[in-house]
Amino acid sequence: MKNNDLKDVFYLKYPELKQLTKIMRVFILCLLCSIQFLFAENSYSQSARVTMNLKNVKLAKVLNEIESQTSYLFIYNNKVGVDQTTTVNVKDKPTAEVLDHVLKNTNISYSMEGAHIILSANANTKEIGATQQDRVVTGTIKDKSGEPLIGVSVAVKGTTIGTITDIDGNFSIKVPAGKALEVTYIGYVSQTLNVGSQTSFDVVLKESDVNLDEVVVTALGIKRAQKALSYNVQEIKGDELTGVKDVNLMNSLSGKVAGVNINASAAGIGGATRVVMRGSKSITKDNNALYVIDGVPIFNANKGGLNQNNEYADQPRGEGISDLNPDDIESMSVLTGPAAAALYGSNAANGAIVITTKKGATGKPKVTISNQTTFSRPFVMPDFQNKYGNKTGEYKSWGDVQNKYAYNPSDFFDTGATSQTSATLSVGTDKNQTFMSLGSTTANGIIPENDYLKYNATLRNTTKFLNDKMTLDFGFSYIKQKDQNMMAQGQYYNPLTAIYTYPRGEDFSYAKNYEVYSDALGYNVQQWKFGDQGLGMQNPYWIINRNRMVNKRDRYMMNVNLQYNIFDWMNVMGRARLDNSQNNFTQKNYASTHQLFASETGRFKSTKEDYKQAYADLLLNINKYFGSYSLSANIGTSISDMRSDESGVDGTSLMIPNFFAITNIDKNAPKTRLIQDGWHEQTQSVFANVELGWKSMLYLTLTGRNDWASALANTDNSSFFYPSVGVSGVVSEMVKLPSFISYMKVRGSYSSVGSAIPRNLSIATYEYDEQGGFWKTNTYMPIKDLKPERTGSWEAGLSSKFWGNRLSFDMTWYKSNTKNQTLQNPLSATTMYTSVYIQTGDVENKGVEITLGADNKWGDFNWNSTFTAGYNKNTIKQLGKYPDPVTGKMVDLDYVSQGGIGASEFRLYAGGTMGDFYVKKKLKYDDKGAVVLNENGSPELENTMDKVGSVLPKWNLGFRNDFRWKDINFGFLVSARLGGIVVSPTQAILDGFGVTKATAVARDNGGVMIGNTKIDPYKYYSVTGQTEGLLSDYIYKATNVRLQEVSVGYTLPSKWFNDVMKVNVSFVGRNLWMIYNKAPFDPEATASTGTYFQGIDYFMQPSLRNLGFSVKVEF
Repeated sequence: MKNNDLKDVFYLKYPELKQLTKIMRVFILCLLCSIQFLFAENSYSQSARVTMNLKNVKLAKVLNEIESQTSYLFIYNNKVGVDQTTTVNVKDKPTAEVLDHVLKNTNISYSMEGAHIILSANANTKEIGATQQDRVVTGTIKDKSGEPLIGVSVAVKGTTIGTITDIDGNFSIKVPAGKALEVTYIGYVSQTLNVGSQTSFDVVLKESDVNLDEVVVTALGIKRAQKALSYNVQEIKGDELTGVKDVNLMNSLSGKVAGVNINASAAGIGGATRVVMRGSKSITKDNNALYVIDGVPIFNANKGGLNQNNEYADQPRGEGISDLNPDDIESMSVLTGPAAAALYGSNAANGAIVITTKKGATGKPKVTISNQTTFSRPFVMPDFQNKYGNKTGEYKSWGDVQNKYAYNPSDFFDTGATSQTSATLSVGTDKNQTFMSLGSTTANGIIPENDYLKYNATLRNTTKFLNDKMTLDFGFSYIKQKDQNMMAQGQYYNPLTAIYTYPRGEDFSYAKNYEVYSDALGYNVQQWKFGDQGLGMQNPYWIINRNRMVNKRDRYMMNVNLQYNIFDWMNVMGRARLDNSQNNFTQKNYASTHQLFASETGRFKSTKEDYKQAYADLLLNINKYFGSYSLSANIGTSISDMRSDESGVDGTSLMIPNFFAITNIDKNAPKTRLIQDGWHEQTQSVFANVELGWKSMLYLTLTGRNDWASALANTDNSSFFYPSVGVSGVVSEMVKLPSFISYMKVRGSYSSVGSAIPRNLSIATYEYDEQGGFWKTNTYMPIKDLKPERTGSWEAGLSSKFWGNRLSFDMTWYKSNTKNQTLQNPLSATTMYTSVYIQTGDVENKGVEITLGADNKWGDFNWNSTFTAGYNKNTIKQLGKYPDPVTGKMVDLDYVSQGGIGASEFRLYAGGTMGDFYVKKKLKYDDKGAVVLNENGSPELENTMDKVGSVLPKWNLGFRNDFRWKDINFGFLVSARLGGIVVSPTQAILDGFGVTKATAVARDNGGVMIGNTKIDPYKYYSVTGQTEGLLSDYIYKATNVRLQEVSVGYTLPSKWFNDVMKVNVSFVGRNLWMIYNKAPFDPEATASTGTYFQGIDYFMQPSLRNLGFSVKVEF
């Protein structure tokens, strides 16, 4: 077994370091500029300054004006009387001073917690007298378990003097004579400290039983009160994503949100992730979720094997969302239903993941440095045998018992290593805040010579102008990424075909000498005496060393957000975002590579792909109160422009062997081809969102959007409109509930979301024949009446909190129907075209999402637990009839085939699901029920078309627990999938080659028993053990339960570091234990982010078990 030396794990040996050095220089320059901004202010203020002149207005209007002029957001419930009348006339005064004035003679108190101001009804407090001189007061603030509370606000009551606690919960503040201290912290009961002559306090804060109005980020990146939402939104904080990191941060969501099915890539480190919410809806289009960063949708570019639904998949590559640095993420809002994402356009039917990135914060500079290093090994592997070898001159292991060589396919795999390092800086004043980060990811996969590198640099600055009426938010990110020999599955360019099937009676050290020098040719050639075995097989070490594939990506994202406050209740906001990336792909096949892939002199392929996305929108935002009524509205327009351009050359024959340059490609070779491809899409939109509230307990939400999509050009439906309506009611504010119910809300909504047809369907297109090297003239028939695909969705839900928020429960029921499915159908040979697109069908998804949470403390011990469950039932309600575009006659659509592998096929019938899997072969039986054998004693197969199940799951479950005792923290996540099936053609082929444990057992037992008939193992598996064989024997239950995440950490005593920093060290693990699984591979792994080819293992790279450590330093 090859072991990685530590210097190989951590030593960065690539020339991209020069680029990283340049990035660091820019980072340092920006840091210096931000520090200059910080000290350019005369002094630091704990509250932003406001100017207003309002007479006899409702207190709510004053609060709205403060929100419009500052970055503060007020949080309060209906017990706070914001309808009181007040008068205020101030100019450039601190917010705290204004609040002291307007709340002076009310029963309302406030506390300032970062960007939030919490209002609550005052309890009568009694102050004792104080000494007549200022004094310095110190103290420590903890919770009831004794844990220090960081960032607690400690303010001198009635003044703007204040401070916050440090990492040990300590504070120090100068208190004027006769004043009291107010201690406030979100989620805890405020306390008033009567100073008197006392100079030191030990304060214990109690958790609040009052339900505060939680705020979440929703459509268009707008913050809304959780209680006003008529749909399910699940929020994940950034810390939950970085506790146990994954290179693709989407994998960190698995098991943590209800209603989301997440499949990690079989490509290993950095591979794309499949994220499907509330089931697959579209038969032909993408069903993955939409990603939104800071309110702007992004194009999640991904090209390669993970989009292909066949056994010959090309090299996979990473996806756009995996470029993000997890430490840049503030939070994620998961909008599982189309009603939640109706304002985002066509892709919103699949739900959306709204990502909010970090911003700079006011206060002293904060620096965070973290590193997570993990080591990987295969998680689930087939059961192999090493007892029986091969016969002389044969490859398959159907020989006699052998004891010459002990061969273990696992020895081929390296111990993978991944190191993720991040450094962030947050700094700012009231007028200017800056956030910066640098990230680095270096990884070696378990497949030898599989490497992954990624560097991130991010800068974000927020600045206020014009007396804080205008806010400019600017961000820039740069990503440089490189991956080599990323592999998912398939028989081409796959070392595992030879590794798994290698003859058990042969010395494997032979394969490690993968090349020998040829005197006749004058260069090294591949050493492999076994042929391709019908699998395109080569020496596995030749593949990883002499069939290298390298993909490099440079990506930059730039966004700007400019907001101007017209009135205290109205602002206008414009946003723009550029997202450009360039992929450079090279493939080098050395001379003597298999003739399927290259000529005898080698092959060189080089392509460049440019992806460009430009997005801009303009919004008018209104937030106004009218007595007991409230109005929140967003009206806007947007444009999204995306284009892709690819160019290059694929030279399958080189003039000089092994000289890889475009100039060395034999341009006259029959298979040499120039590559030029591209597309351009644009969508123009107008939209509106209106939320009406009554007494902060009842809300009505209406949305509408109209899109003009370029994909619908040349059709009769150039635009489409889709609305949504929702109602939310806070029952706990309407009626008196039992005391143990702290909060209860009901909600319901309906939405109709449109999705444009795939591009180029409305115009005549032509197909290029790569083998013949010409354009086919007979192709798709253009249709003028194509319509957008449309998803109508109903949703209803209940949210409750009990016993002072110690227990929470949320349940959502949903039902959606997706119609106008666009399907391809063949045309008669008498027409000018080969096929036509028709629109018919109805796919239904219905299910429930359940989240149960608990948060309890007992002294020094804290336990937080969350259980999530999502159930989905997918049904094709109808495929329907359609008019033949040539004859006009109605035609019944019996079924839709989505391909398969070998003697199998995905078939869609009305009444079935989008994951129904059929096999084409079965054992032949005689009239007496005995299996039929041919003259050689081998079983006979007959053609059939039998449904063996659906690859779609029924339930996805997650059970997360986090424990803390003093400075020790421990957490784990158990996830489960219930229902569905998977199939392993890999296992079938391995049986056919005689290398599995099952074939050894059969030989030990003298044969395979089928009923009362015993069949020779070789003769049985030679027929059934292949992709064209008896695949029904290789169907497995997809149900599995695993220990998905574990972390054990310790926060070192701050006194070790002179109280200037906080250091946490942790042990972390992912996929540590497969508790239950009947399949010979990981059922959750996928080789395709597409809708089909799920649940199929065809020499798929094993999923990874990761163990490692993490260090995080804050100062």
